[in-house]
Amino acid sequence: MMFSNEFSLFFALVACIISWIQPVHGQTISGIVTSSDQSQLLEAITDAPSFASGSGSADIAIDETTVYQQMVGFGGSMTDSAALAMNNLKNADPAAYNKLLKDSFTTEGAALNYLRVPIGASDFSSSSYSLDDTSGDTSFTSFNISSAPAYLFSTLADIYAVNPNVKIHILPWSPPAWMKDGNTMNGGSLKSDMVSSYPTYLLKAVQGFKAKNLPIAAVSIQNEPQNSNPTYPSCTIDASTQATLAKSLRSLLNSNSLTDIKIIGYEHNWDDTSSYTIPMVDDAPNAFEGVAFHCYGGQVSETAAFSAQFPNIPMYQTECAGTTGSDWWTDVQWYVNNLWSANNTATGMMWIFASADNGKSPYPGSNSCGDGCRGMSTVTTSTVTFNQEYYSMAHFARAFTSDDGSTLGKRIQASVSDSTFNVVAYATGDKYSLVVLNSGGSSQKSISFQGKQATFTFPTGLTTLSWTGSNTSTKRMIKKRRIGA
Repeated sequence: MMFSNEFSLFFALVACIISWIQPVHGQTISGIVTSSDQSQLLEAITDAPSFASGSGSADIAIDETTVYQQMVGFGGSMTDSAALAMNNLKNADPAAYNKLLKDSFTTEGAALNYLRVPIGASDFSSSSYSLDDTSGDTSFTSFNISSAPAYLFSTLADIYAVNPNVKIHILPWSPPAWMKDGNTMNGGSLKSDMVSSYPTYLLKAVQGFKAKNLPIAAVSIQNEPQNSNPTYPSCTIDASTQATLAKSLRSLLNSNSLTDIKIIGYEHNWDDTSSYTIPMVDDAPNAFEGVAFHCYGGQVSETAAFSAQFPNIPMYQTECAGTTGSDWWTDVQWYVNNLWSANNTATGMMWIFASADNGKSPYPGSNSCGDGCRGMSTVTTSTVTFNQEYYSMAHFARAFTSDDGSTLGKRIQASVSDSTFNVVAYATGDKYSLVVLNSGGSSQKSISFQGKQATFTFPTGLTTLSWTGSNTSTKRMIKKRRIGA
């Protein structure tokens, strides 16, 4: 009897090991395609390939043992105007509104999960307001989170209801007018005698959003701190002052049991990476848990200077506006090559999530966005149209998000031999995904992964392929690198 029990235990152990390894051989690959001519938009592939034995080099090689950055999420800014467009649709057609939410924020759609929300008015608000407009109220006894429109909070709550894994990142376009040198939210700078008080305002904003039962994940000190535009809410804050504010805010968050809230710095263009972000973080290395970039100046390659100096601090891409009237396929390629596949970035975000009118600023007298900054979606009371920003982003968000939306993956090494291809790969548990931009003609390529190969004919466009493989990280075989791709 003892002999039988030992053998039973042995075979049970072998079976467990075999099931744990999950061999790639024979594993069918699923996927979605968005073609350059828009004849296919996130359509499921019909010619699913499978991994099989193969030898020799492959056109696309995936190395899951080299791991790069942890992904944080993809999404856009939920301004007052974006929330209003969505709320108007909700009132006019609740079914269409619910479909918009599911198509955007669940894994059945684009799997978006990251929203950037202004603290007070932005250039896409209909009026000027802060969350405390009582002059001289440095104790912020008059602070009122409900100064923001009610439909902003109801829209955020609806998104949270369909995706409980969504993250909200808040930030001001301007401090309250009475805290600034020009006594206006439009342009100007934070008064030097308000530097000690302003972090409390930001703390109150975090607490106010949390009191609305919204999942606040991060707060930035200031949107575009080198922009002083006199026609809409804006404010200049130099690198040294931003570091001082961040250190004080970090202390306040920690002492109020908000240690999980990240502080993100900078929030401006690529071209001032070295002159602003590096001295800022040097001055407050324990305060910042990320730096954020916008796409309106310089080149994305300029962020390499920051990652070389601070390899363990994530870089966020938090704003880039679509241009009204631009070419659909040209935009998709630019977004993929400069934003979604950029080295080291943990987030991918566009400007407004939704707009009813091609993204024209509703702020009185604003010169923001000129003829319009196209939203990720165009939302009226009768129609919803997803734009190129949505489709290009969806291919990546779905790739690094688990099927139930609860887990986000890490980027892993992928290489390609064809210069008309751009490839990015992710590992999310035992789910592996490959996102391919093919800017040339339809082309069959071989793919190698864990010693096996598959072939697939990639159309001109974007393709995301996903499959299950053995997660070598559980066997401590991964050569860990936090960032670098």
